[in-house]
Amino acid sequence: MAETITKKTPLVTFPVDEMKKLIESFTPEKLASFLDVTDLKADTQEPKILKMVGWAKSLKCASVCVNPVEGTDVLPQALKGSGIKECYVIDFPLGKLDIEMKALETEHVLKKSRNVRGEGKGMIELDMVINVGRFKKDPKYALEEINAVCDAADGEEVKVIIRSSELTVKELYKVCEIFAESKAPFIKNSTGMDAYGALPEHIRIMREVVGNNRGVKAAGGISDAMTAMRLFYAGARDESLHHPDLFRIGTSSPLNILSSFGWLRHAPEDWLKAGIIPCKICPFFHNTKQRVELREEANSWCRDCMHNHYLKNKDF
Repeated sequence: MAETITKKTPLVTFPVDEMKKLIESFTPEKLASFLDVTDLKADTQEPKILKMVGWAKSLKCASVCVNPVEGTDVLPQALKGSGIKECYVIDFPLGKLDIEMKALETEHVLKKSRNVRGEGKGMIELDMVINVGRFKKDPKYALEEINAVCDAADGEEVKVIIRSSELTVKELYKVCEIFAESKAPFIKNSTGMDAYGALPEHIRIMREVVGNNRGVKAAGGISDAMTAMRLFYAGARDESLHHPDLFRIGTSSPLNILSSFGWLRHAPEDWLKAGIIPCKICPFFHNTKQRVELREEANSWCRDCMHNHYLKNKDF
């Protein structure tokens, strides 16, 4: 598939009638069940983690996602008995540890958490970052490191962060194909610290390649209900995919997503007809922080896009 990409624009579009039907199929409670409440900043401390735990428990979210250093000191005890999963990032955010070290970090996190929580398997998720540079040189290296972490995870769920903003379209298809060969159940687009976060076109490609039996997680810059619904439309449009085992949203703004969803569900047509400037949700527009070769590819897509008149004034 990566060898036969057809360049076409526009990318993902959002028909009002289909989006309205999707929005009306959700309740705030259902939407909350897909959220991984997340804070991966370097200065996050215990009080913020406990606040996130409180949000996750009251909203019944899927997990709380944090860095493992402070996280494993707090989450196992704080989430014990809640049914909410602990989610830890592995080799975050660069993915530059060698395979053995990735596996050792995974084993260490599991041991530390399980010893405290004492609830056995099934309560931990691990979001690992691939080595994007090595993938570009040797795609099979990514398969090896993904499987090594899965083996070390001892049955716990592994989500594979591919840092899609650092990939060409061809590379994005290729890494998704590699993931589909792996033992991991979930693929994730971004660390939230990349050139850009979750955009519908990348989530669409990920779902297209991995199929409906693997999970897709969208992360990075998701802070309101309409953004979340566009990502659902791109990556989990079919009702059969409306399960936290098959789709997730990583967000540091769960309260804003759910409060804005109330307004969205109250008058979906008004919100949908307001529309959005296509460039704002297109990966080829968000290229200022990318490498030269990625900017050049983005510009080639923009030149052929029916919406390129927006580029005459990029201050929007």
